[in-house]
Amino acid sequence: MSLNIVVMNNLINKLTASPRAGRYSPIFEIFNDFDRILTPESFSNDNIRFNESKENFHVEIDLPGVKKKDLKVTYNEDTNVAYVEAKRTITSKTGSKEETYTRSFRLNPSDFDVDKFVSKLSDGVLTITAPRKKEKEHKVIDVQID
Repeated sequence: MSLNIVVMNNLINKLTASPRAGRYSPIFEIFNDFDRILTPESFSNDNIRFNESKENFHVEIDLPGVKKKDLKVTYNEDTNVAYVEAKRTITSKTGSKEETYTRSFRLNPSDFDVDKFVSKLSDGVLTITAPRKKEKEHKVIDVQID
């Protein structure tokens, strides 16, 4: 989709939105949010997909324009929180600016093997996977009869 179509769609959405109590008119908001309208791949509009299955915990986060050197994924064992921090530079006609993205989520270490936590960046999508711990088989205790 070309930038012009995206800008026009954002403009039409702003103009046709019903005003909520305490808000300014859509025209005022358009000029206030002009940078966001011209930048369709804003970090503020991130797309995150969580999936938990019998095998693993899987997260995909869209991070367009982020390079590996500007991406950091950490896991804090004390709080059981995974933390994602990303930076990218957006260049426009008026100059360039750096954007920072942060996101955190909790993983239960009793359910998932956090030592085998894997993250991968491919085509602007960060994928984080943690395999589920195997359930230990219950030990069968022989019952003796006296």
